[in-house]
Amino acid sequence: MNLKNHIGRLRIAALIEGITCIALYLIAMPLKYSAGIDSAVRIPGMIHGIFFIAYLVLLLPVYKQENWKFGRLFICGIASIVPFMTFWVDYKYFKYIRKNANNEDVIDS
Repeated sequence: MNLKNHIGRLRIAALIEGITCIALYLIAMPLKYSAGIDSAVRIPGMIHGIFFIAYLVLLLPVYKQENWKFGRLFICGIASIVPFMTFWVDYKYFKYIRKNANNEDVIDS
């Protein structure tokens, strides 16, 4: 993953959004609701919220650059709402874009 292009930044945001979602569901929320530690969700929740918004914002340049149809943008946008689905869209839609030797975006076969 490369921070120098739109797809690389989007993939990193999707990964962090997915990981923080897992942390919220499997660690922070059980601590909050079973152990009564209300502050357990504060930091992971804030990080998740930041990367949720970053994911949606970073999705737009990729949509424009790759000339996607609106349906693909919609599916990728909904992925940020459905838990763990950002991992699936990364595999299904984002992973196939790579950089070739001429530094141009190409689609893997």
